[in-house]
Amino acid sequence: MSRRIDFQAETLELALTGAVAELLDCPEDKVVLRVDAPGVDDVRGQVRLDLRIDAPRHVDSRDDRGDVEDGSGDEPELLTPEQLDEEADAAADFLEGLLDALELPGDLRIRVHGDHAEVEVVEIGSGALIGRRGQTLEAIQELVRCALQREFQRRSRVKIDAEGYRSRRLEKLIEKAEEAIDEVLDTGEPVRLEPMDVFERKAVHHLVAEREGVASRSQGREPARRVIIELDE
Repeated sequence: MSRRIDFQAETLELALTGAVAELLDCPEDKVVLRVDAPGVDDVRGQVRLDLRIDAPRHVDSRDDRGDVEDGSGDEPELLTPEQLDEEADAAADFLEGLLDALELPGDLRIRVHGDHAEVEVVEIGSGALIGRRGQTLEAIQELVRCALQREFQRRSRVKIDAEGYRSRRLEKLIEKAEEAIDEVLDTGEPVRLEPMDVFERKAVHHLVAEREGVASRSQGREPARRVIIELDE
């Protein structure tokens, strides 16, 4: 089966919001999305998104594991290199279709790591795919995640990036995590970090594991799932 999303709106923000709402089968007023980046205002008129997702439509894609008491719940299920290649290629096809639909330039850069793949859009010429505080990029990540999960019937292991935004964000998160570790060791009180995706949480868990006297655990559900750093009892 396949699902085709054909959505038109006057702005890129409205088009993406409508496409996400239709994909997730939820009202548009439940989708909070703001596109605020150089060049976005030039994408106006009648913006049409024509997305085709080759996957079953009715699949519950939620992560139902809920709260996890330590970082082990954020360890991704290991996939074979062939499976990661398949997901990366499917994600690249999805992004190419999105770029064509939005009439945006851009090249795709694919990297396959040990436990996940990364597809980065480069040479866009603007922050149109990133948005304010990465909100547009997160919406695109969710679109790709749902598409891949429905196609392959497993939890997606592909991270979407644009112009190195996620790398820069991860550097800042690691700095905040290091400050939080020092605060926990000084005060003895736990520190809750901001919500992160599974790849960011894993990096923080690894950082904490290298420090004596502290431990970390994940709490909450996506997209508000976060890491808590506390004394290691």
